[in-house]
Amino acid sequence: MVARIAFLLLAGSLVGLISSFFGVGACFIMVPVMIHSFEKFFSVPTGLAPMLAFGTNMAVVVPTALSGVLRHRIELKKRKLHFPREHYVNFASFVGIGSASGSLFAYVLFSSFRESAGILLKTLFGIACLIGAYRFLTAKPLAIEELKRPEKAKYAIFGFIGGFIAHFIGIGGGIVYMPVLNAILKIPIHYAVGISLGSMVVGSSVGAVSFGILGRIDQLKHPELYPPMTFGWFNLIAFLGLGLTSVVSAQLGPRLAHMTSPKKFKVLLALVYLYIGLRLAIRGVFQLMGQAPPIP
Repeated sequence: MVARIAFLLLAGSLVGLISSFFGVGACFIMVPVMIHSFEKFFSVPTGLAPMLAFGTNMAVVVPTALSGVLRHRIELKKRKLHFPREHYVNFASFVGIGSASGSLFAYVLFSSFRESAGILLKTLFGIACLIGAYRFLTAKPLAIEELKRPEKAKYAIFGFIGGFIAHFIGIGGGIVYMPVLNAILKIPIHYAVGISLGSMVVGSSVGAVSFGILGRIDQLKHPELYPPMTFGWFNLIAFLGLGLTSVVSAQLGPRLAHMTSPKKFKVLLALVYLYIGLRLAIRGVFQLMGQAPPIP
């Protein structure tokens, strides 16, 4: 038990730092850590473990992202800049609607294909990361002064699509929102980080509640498969272990982010996406074929 708690607390510290620095949910740390913990320590079936990890991951993202976005607002004020509230509202409002829809679709898929649904969602997540890595490596960095007024219809469409994809594949959403905000909606990278974190607060709140309710329906049908302190697709032990330290360490990431040039920032972000995408996509493909993954 001591080793398990120490493992979760250390992972939580990394989650908070990386999440607030890059504007992502750092679910590429949380999800593998929780899947490993559920399978090894709680003997959760392979098909169910990713769903518990996804639901708990979204719940951890909420306080972590909130901590990060508050710090980003402070860092922007130091540079005599304002948080782009209008852009955030137009995007995040529809992220919430998309999140609820994506969560429901994920539940339908899991109900139909219990053994392979979690692995399939994990593979799709990896492919999305590879697309994001390509965009960050090839797109030209935008200066922070180049922020334009939002096109409401465009923000609404991509906000909904981003929220749907993020919570269909069970993540906090930043890995989807960042390429959309920066490459498609043309928001400068340092502004995009703050908007992404704020959107994760909205989307992950909706997603966590949806996964909790929908998972509870399955839990009532198969209670013997679920570990202690689990409420639907949400586990309190994993939430506390990761969430406590992630909220604290999320205060450091924005300070480092605003000290990094947009060009270097995009390269670092692309490398993170490349690693996540290759790892999850390759593992997922091998698992769907019923073979042992070559990547641990």
